[in-house]
Amino acid sequence: MTVLRICLFGIISCLLFADKFSDAVTSYNLTISTNRSLIRYHWDNDENITSNWTNESSTTGNKNVTSILRRDEIDCFGLGSTVAWGLHWFLVGSCKECSSLDVRFYLTSRQQPQRVEVLVGKQFGLEWTDFQIERRTVIIVHGFLSHSNETWIKNMEKAFTLWGDVNVIVVDWSAGGNSWNYYKAVVLTKSVGHKITRFLGQIVNSTLDSGNTDSSNWGPIHLVGHSLGAHICGFVSHNFKRAQDKWIIKRITGLDPAQPCFNANDLTMQLDKTDAPFVDVIHTNGRLLSRLGLGLPAAIGHADFYPNGGMKQPGCFILDTSFFSYLPISKSKIEETICSHGRSYMYLTESLINAASHNCTFWAHHWDMTYRGALHALQLPCAANNCSQMGITAEEHPQRGTFYVATAERSPFCVGDLGFGKENLIYLTEDLAGELDD
Repeated sequence: MTVLRICLFGIISCLLFADKFSDAVTSYNLTISTNRSLIRYHWDNDENITSNWTNESSTTGNKNVTSILRRDEIDCFGLGSTVAWGLHWFLVGSCKECSSLDVRFYLTSRQQPQRVEVLVGKQFGLEWTDFQIERRTVIIVHGFLSHSNETWIKNMEKAFTLWGDVNVIVVDWSAGGNSWNYYKAVVLTKSVGHKITRFLGQIVNSTLDSGNTDSSNWGPIHLVGHSLGAHICGFVSHNFKRAQDKWIIKRITGLDPAQPCFNANDLTMQLDKTDAPFVDVIHTNGRLLSRLGLGLPAAIGHADFYPNGGMKQPGCFILDTSFFSYLPISKSKIEETICSHGRSYMYLTESLINAASHNCTFWAHHWDMTYRGALHALQLPCAANNCSQMGITAEEHPQRGTFYVATAERSPFCVGDLGFGKENLIYLTEDLAGELDD
């Protein structure tokens, strides 16, 4: 049944979204040249990462750090590397054209709200933007069957600049992810991560070339990824922090990280809390695949937030009982699933707007992942000393662990700490039915 569900995932997505497909895979080579206080990073296309350095006494050395790359095979079904290799051959092939992956980067800020595209390579063009490395830099990465012009991305982009004076970089990898072939999109997450890493490396080079070599005044990097984009952020941080130590990725926000093909026990393939000093995750459709969940249900961050239990979201129920004649699943269930999966980015965007206006707080109660625990949590008042906050302000709170958050059915979703009772738990009754009488 698990295999069937994962296969249906690609078919269902193809039916509900436009199909635009292109292949790609890329890797890069890194060379570090040290000349007193100046460090220059050379980011080239190759299959390995190699670090070369020269110290002040002109002694040269080579350090092979290929091991920092994560492995290639994707074991979607837990059947071993042989099956994974066979699937890769069947669904991806040799992919000779994969090095031409088209990943695009668009920069905005408060002072420059119109997007400016920056090109990786000799015609970088960072000087045509308002980018300032002293600011916090936010990087937004979309997921499967999405693109940079999605309404939710534009809304989040504007909300970040409303919230703070930040650099916003929107990544578009739709050439590799806008396809019926979900497996191939999963394979490409690693390659997209390499492209983004190379892009960040060029920003470091450009900054150093400008004479700004004191990295102590460089702002932090905050990666934000939805679905497959969340795992891409993990790849970026995993590689970038090992390749250089000047520009620091301080936070990753995973918005309902994709579940199909990702195993919570395999940290080499997915976002996890070792990827950044603070990793927060908003789970909005984290159900087992047997119940059609697109998000990863397991806690993988320092702070994992489960709005309304994190399995399905209020307001996403559609009373259409019709069936696709060729799929053993209702259309309403598919639409409910996609709606819940998308609520994660809506919650983050609303948290940005609320933080800027001091309007409302997504209070998050410590939760033991049970029905009884959720009922108990919602009966306790929240304060800064015993609760966290879901969304942009999560990093301001020292609490770590798993949290339950109550929301409204429609925007504005934030309800503050109004002491919502059992009516908020109806979204848990189906998935935790066996625990209701414990």
